[in-house]
Amino acid sequence: MITTRQIYDNMEDIHDVWQFTNECYSKGYMNNASLNAMKWDWCLEHNGAWFATYENNRIISLSGIHPFEDGYRALFRGAQLQPRSCGLNKYHMQSYCFAEQLPLQIKFAKVYPIYITTNVDHDASGRMNKVDRVFHALAYHKLVKFVDCKEVFFTKQNIWRLDTDVYRSKRYSN
Repeated sequence: MITTRQIYDNMEDIHDVWQFTNECYSKGYMNNASLNAMKWDWCLEHNGAWFATYENNRIISLSGIHPFEDGYRALFRGAQLQPRSCGLNKYHMQSYCFAEQLPLQIKFAKVYPIYITTNVDHDASGRMNKVDRVFHALAYHKLVKFVDCKEVFFTKQNIWRLDTDVYRSKRYSN
């Protein structure tokens, strides 16, 4: 059974996150290879939150959200260990972060704008540049709008603003 929920800084959740970081390390996902690399504490200390998707009591995907610009930056440090079984989808719903965690992060952010950033140059996992290309396609389908390309936390990133209405219409029509 697959479930998605907010996770907290408690012993049980941290143990699950620790196991997730070990699997990320073994796959070469260096932005998620440790709590420090994920900026776990930093996110929580800055009024952020973490969300995880579980299968059989094991985290298979995780991402965070934190205040950013005039709203929130969603899908922060997002990673997944296996694909979501829905087949390929032009709206990126094969991603647990995008399909399962983002609705909870939208709810967390309340009425504030949601931004998602994608790395332009630095690719710590070998997959981040692919994600940036996906967001260019999502912009074509009006799910996101390109805002700017600038340095965020010492890394050149594209900044996208999520159109929550379009997102909801695509997410719940699939």
